[in-house]
Amino acid sequence: MDDLSGHLRTVMRITFFFLSLCFIGWAVFPDHKPIFGGLILGAAASLVNAFHLSWKVRRIGANAAAKGSKRNNLGFLTRACIGLLAVVVATRYFSFSVYGAVAGLFVAQLATLILGFRSKRRTAARHSSDERGENN
Repeated sequence: MDDLSGHLRTVMRITFFFLSLCFIGWAVFPDHKPIFGGLILGAAASLVNAFHLSWKVRRIGANAAAKGSKRNNLGFLTRACIGLLAVVVATRYFSFSVYGAVAGLFVAQLATLILGFRSKRRTAARHSSDERGENN
């Protein structure tokens, strides 16, 4: 659980890197502005969803540690509404691409997934090297 803030910082950096690439793409390829605009709004909403989920996980963990009996959930409806809001804003107010906005909604989640796989592989490699006695 203590790795959560570190993972979230890395996900934030990856998402900001993706956003900077989208802004550069917007500037270099002005004909594809609707796609890049949708990706930008979707990625921003994705990052907001990642922060919200992190907050909920920490709150549920603190409640479980305090032996609280209050029933908690991870707030899927709130996160779905954030994604829906990003798509509606992208299409209705800015006339960006729906496909770009929906694709952008997966940026932080994919970064989290890849980061989790990489972390798990490092942990497995570290444990296997400890078993062989390589770190003595």
